[in-house]
Amino acid sequence: MPAKIVYLRSIEKHPYKDELKRKLEQALQYFPELSGEEIYVGILPEKDPADGKADGFNRIVKFSVDRPPTFVTVFHELMHLAIHKRKENGEKLPETEEFCSIAAMARMPPEFVDEDWIPYIGRFKISRESIPELCRSALEYRRRHRNYIQFLRKRLEVKP
Repeated sequence: MPAKIVYLRSIEKHPYKDELKRKLEQALQYFPELSGEEIYVGILPEKDPADGKADGFNRIVKFSVDRPPTFVTVFHELMHLAIHKRKENGEKLPETEEFCSIAAMARMPPEFVDEDWIPYIGRFKISRESIPELCRSALEYRRRHRNYIQFLRKRLEVKP
């Protein structure tokens, strides 16, 4: 049973609501641990500088109304919910923004990478198509090493 998206009334104020809805529905296919869950979607206050925010406990994601939604942001916020769900099921996962970004990008089909940066990791100058595979390799590296974030930044040629 797929996740059920419940749009809060505030979403009607989002100038890109149709694009946001389309991207959310596409992205949820890559989050099997959210199957059967109700995911609540709303908007952030206009003055909030964030692109998005998530509340894993309440299964709420909110997005900025100041800019069009990107798959990078949508996947990042859904990953917060997925991490929370997996932790509820006993997995031991970091709750850092860096881990969330890497795990989110690792799930993305290459054609969904629609920004030249990974939130909390940095801007990259390499091909977007290679980003998901590099993020998967960083998660694999993390199994044996602690410095997986630096490992990824080096491969992305991100400047500190």
